[in-house]
Amino acid sequence: MNLWQNFERKSNADIKEGGIFFHYEKGIDPALRQKYISFSSWLRKTYIFPVTLNVYILNSEKVMLRNGAMAYGSFRWYPKRPPNIRVPSAIEPELLDEYTKEEIYEQILSSLVHEITHYYQWALDLDQSNAVSERQANYYRYKILDTFGDAL
Repeated sequence: MNLWQNFERKSNADIKEGGIFFHYEKGIDPALRQKYISFSSWLRKTYIFPVTLNVYILNSEKVMLRNGAMAYGSFRWYPKRPPNIRVPSAIEPELLDEYTKEEIYEQILSSLVHEITHYYQWALDLDQSNAVSERQANYYRYKILDTFGDAL
């Protein structure tokens, strides 16, 4: 089953609108913001978002999860509000010693894809363990980015 293409509308969702919407904090690297804009345009043309999904692009290196842990992205859902994704997009200075900016941009976009996969898991109301969900999200992380790269 391809989560990104074959799913039914979540039957118990109170939100009937769909689509994906990006919100940017000030201070996001302009080149990275342009990559987000290009990627989001491609996502809208290529995939269906049956329930509104808000994506918050944050000017931070990590986000805090509900359990207090720090992570490179988070997906949250609510009973009567659209779900959201938070993706930290500040570049850690020490990473520039090891990776090019392009490689870092790809890693940040792959975090976004990972979280969108969790959105599709939620939309399908899949009954699976956290380990399976994480493995599945990591599988799609680069598969979707490769497809995006092929479309350019």
